[in-house]
Amino acid sequence: MSNQMSDEKPDEKKVKLWDFPVRLFHWSLVAAIVTAWWTNRELMIDIHAIAGYTVLALVLFRIIWGFVGSSNARFASFIKGPKKVIGYALRIPRGSMADLTYAGHNPAGGWMVMVLLVLVAVQAVSGLFASEDTFLFFDGPLVAHVSSDLASTMNWIHHTNINLIYAMVGLHVFAALFYLVVKRENLIGAMITGARTVPAELAARFAQIRFASPIAGIAILAVCAAIVWAMVTVARG
Repeated sequence: MSNQMSDEKPDEKKVKLWDFPVRLFHWSLVAAIVTAWWTNRELMIDIHAIAGYTVLALVLFRIIWGFVGSSNARFASFIKGPKKVIGYALRIPRGSMADLTYAGHNPAGGWMVMVLLVLVAVQAVSGLFASEDTFLFFDGPLVAHVSSDLASTMNWIHHTNINLIYAMVGLHVFAALFYLVVKRENLIGAMITGARTVPAELAARFAQIRFASPIAGIAILAVCAAIVWAMVTVARG
């Protein structure tokens, strides 16, 4: 009876892939970026700033979690050299699931994550020093501590870098849809539930993941949020 009710096929196995802190970071970052985009269009600058502070706290958390988190969330597990990245890319058109499945980010996806993380970090930090003196009249919380030239430069970076973020987000979404439609791998669902179904012979790869405490992850995120809040509060006096 239990086998009939299961979604798994006899030759497949459901495995745990992503821990809760990674999933919380991912979808919180999505929400923060969408909020920042929308509030910028609607000239809701105060909420836009809060979204930016949220992004900064999330980036701080992900950097820390990249060193102390679950084994497949650590940078060392998915940042690969050019040879492995190119080799993986060449296998995509004809590769089987065994060729393309990793217990975490694949070599190409790992670098996509890193580039996007750097871009959103630059966006959040530049916003702290940016001075908008057109129709928004907003100064970042740290703008008073830098020269007008540096504030102007940060403002330019803030307005230019966002286009790179849009491009990377588009590429990220395209890659997820490509794997879903063409390769029949639901990477989006795995980032929601934390689990995915793989051929039974691949399950051993996922059994080797060492998962960190989700409570520790939430505590680290709370500390990062407190640091950003304190920095902004003190800077504004």
